[in-house]
Amino acid sequence: MSIIHTESASFRALSEATAQDWSIIERAERHYRAEYGPGAGLLTLMAAFAHIDAQGAPINVYQHCLQTATRALEAGADDELVVVALFHDLPEAFSDNHHGRLAAQILAPRLSERRSWLLTHHVEFQAYHFANHPTRDRHERDQFAGHPYFEQTAEFCAKFDQNSFDPAYPTLPLEGFEPIVRRFFARPLAAIAPLAAKKPAAHAAS
Repeated sequence: MSIIHTESASFRALSEATAQDWSIIERAERHYRAEYGPGAGLLTLMAAFAHIDAQGAPINVYQHCLQTATRALEAGADDELVVVALFHDLPEAFSDNHHGRLAAQILAPRLSERRSWLLTHHVEFQAYHFANHPTRDRHERDQFAGHPYFEQTAEFCAKFDQNSFDPAYPTLPLEGFEPIVRRFFARPLAAIAPLAAKKPAAHAAS
């Protein structure tokens, strides 16, 4: 992604900025968000980790995310879930923080409540599939038993996430997801409100 602007602000410190400088910046920002936006930025970030070390796993986190998203797409998932699958583990490549929470923050505020919960807590649900792991508790997800989003999060991990470490699986390239990512981020923020409004009753464990 290459963006070239013919004009740029002249200040060297923010305290020196003029009204004209801010006008230039605001025009450039509007153009960037209209033509590229955060979706393009995330795709660029993810592409940077294409050859990251797999750290002993059969495939690296970049390939794992692509494979998870491929499985979701093949199963007929909507754009939002495909985007969640595509970026669900991306923070593992650059942060030691809880990668589920960080991924949900990255995709906010365009994420519905149910998918935000799924993305935040998939880390604990994924542990259920950690067969023979020496330290992880496979029942970490039990703390959320009865939560209205429990089943969909368990299904995401079982059908798309825990089984996406297969080097031989026919996985779509990152470019194949670009139209979906662009479409997802092109939605007006107001369009997300109805999704959040159709939520089940809250659960005490949330």
